[in-house]
Amino acid sequence: MKIFLFAVLNILSFPNSKSLVNSIWSYKISNQCINTLTFKSKTVVLEYDCELDYAFHSTYKLANDTLIIKGKDDSHSEDNGKITSYWTNAYLIKNKALYMFKRQELVNGKWKDMKIKPSTVPDYIRTK
Repeated sequence: MKIFLFAVLNILSFPNSKSLVNSIWSYKISNQCINTLTFKSKTVVLEYDCELDYAFHSTYKLANDTLIIKGKDDSHSEDNGKITSYWTNAYLIKNKALYMFKRQELVNGKWKDMKIKPSTVPDYIRTK
């Protein structure tokens, strides 16, 4: 019985991919501009950037309370797809909120840690 109870508590206390599927997370930039993360499947997330009015199809994975999103920006039609940027964002999941603590970008073929200041204010809040 103790093992069964322990297993149930572990399942309930740690987020998994299934718990994110069909969820929407929002970051309000202004009243007219809200960025969103829409989790489409166990591995695909749609990252909408309201300032660019563009949605990036990215991938994600979960490891305990950490969400890692890998994205690609090929939205620049003016250069016929010649400029493409790649990034990885890592978030701490806590109380239906996401707090970014790490960002990397691919620069000249190498992953570079970007200097970010982890915030005490959530980057995204779960809205659905």
